[in-house]
Amino acid sequence: MRFFLKLSDKILVAFVVFASILIVTVHFFIGGSVEQIIIFSGVVYIATFLFTYSLSRRFSRSVIKLSFKVEEMAAGNLRGTLSGGGHDEIGQLTNALNELISRLRTGVAIDVSKHQELTRAKTDFIALASHQLRTPLSIIKWYVDFLICGDAGPVSGDQERYLREIYRSNERLIELVNALLDVSRIDVGSFSIEPEPTDIIERAEKAFARYEAEITAKKIRLEKQYDPLPKINLDPRLTKNVFENIISNAVKYTPNKGTIRLSIKKTQDNILIKISDNGCGIPREQQPRIFTKLFRADNVKKIESVGTGLGLYIVKAVIEKSGGKIWFESPSLELLLDKGQSRADVPLDKRDRGTTFFITIPLKGMKKRVGTKKLSSL
Repeated sequence: MRFFLKLSDKILVAFVVFASILIVTVHFFIGGSVEQIIIFSGVVYIATFLFTYSLSRRFSRSVIKLSFKVEEMAAGNLRGTLSGGGHDEIGQLTNALNELISRLRTGVAIDVSKHQELTRAKTDFIALASHQLRTPLSIIKWYVDFLICGDAGPVSGDQERYLREIYRSNERLIELVNALLDVSRIDVGSFSIEPEPTDIIERAEKAFARYEAEITAKKIRLEKQYDPLPKINLDPRLTKNVFENIISNAVKYTPNKGTIRLSIKKTQDNILIKISDNGCGIPREQQPRIFTKLFRADNVKKIESVGTGLGLYIVKAVIEKSGGKIWFESPSLELLLDKGQSRADVPLDKRDRGTTFFITIPLKGMKKRVGTKKLSSL
């Protein structure tokens, strides 16, 4: 086992050795009685110890202070400077460290300013580009619809098929442009929330009605559990479209003859909304990214190649800015362990994982938010 001495201890040892050599030298050249030598040695050792201890403590405090400041800098704290700069070695090191802190602080401020400027420029560009794209896309939509309806003359079967494909692709572009425009409004903070007395169950039913054809085609079983609820202050348009976004994902990724369950219950302070499905679920390693911009899990890309990856980001922003919360679990324990499901004959490890989204909205309603724009994709 190796033994290490601190620098202050080494200084003390050096002075003790020096004092011992001094005592031996005095005794050899001057001489004296044993009592005189003992008294002289005691005085020298005490004086040496006090001087060395004071010097080493002062030195250690300066070094420890410098060490703590370096650790704070490593942790990102660049506030304040060190006092006690002088002309000795410790003072020169202190002055050099203060100069480094000043330069780093200035550099970090410049970097933060540049980052904010770049972020603002990016947001402004997205907003401008999205706004400018909406007009030509709307015109394309109008003309294609005009041709499909036969108002410009009859079209053949192949022509109609091509036109409908153009129409669907144009609709996807419009959806993307609206979502990008909404993201820029969320990032800038310019979107509005306008609460009014709203029947939340009626909003949920209208959202389901939009996907009725897909639900019927896939023979998806709907299960609804609603508590009796009074009208509360919600933005009716945003509420309906939050439901639509979550339900549309559930419908897309739930297999034929699967199940979607919607529960709206009243708790002590909130309305708790649960939307569960026994679809493909969300891979565990990708779950931390589910509410980030432009993210789509790998498994859903195989099922539905088209998607913006912005819907859940926008929904989360709306819910949280309204005073609510949103989170999820996958696998969905709500349906995975339910013995009453039609796929209960499938082994547990072979079933689709499913997802449950949870949303809470305060009973007192959404927070009003004054803004210059309304969200387009919601």
